[in-house]
Amino acid sequence: MNDLSNGVDDMVRAILAYELEDLDTVDAMAVDDIRAGLLDDWVRAIASSGMLSERIVTEVERAWRFDPELLVDALLDGADEVTLRRFKGSRGRHADSLSAAASAFA
Repeated sequence: MNDLSNGVDDMVRAILAYELEDLDTVDAMAVDDIRAGLLDDWVRAIASSGMLSERIVTEVERAWRFDPELLVDALLDGADEVTLRRFKGSRGRHADSLSAAASAFA
């Protein structure tokens, strides 16, 4: 599963919004960690919400591991334009560094 259905994506965004409601902005280190594949805490957060079945949590985790930007997008849902530009612009640099690292091993 490379994508999440709209209903599941909406539910995940609602869970994350509730979990992060006390924060004013998304933490840059958290986004870097997500892009590096450190997703376990986020998976535990949606699993412990009790709002999603185990099967759906597994599907969400699979989708996030395939494309961590799905989680980044969910976290940035409702963010202001400056925050969006800052984090979405950094995706290109991250993707470039991953591409360079991958070609070093090719």
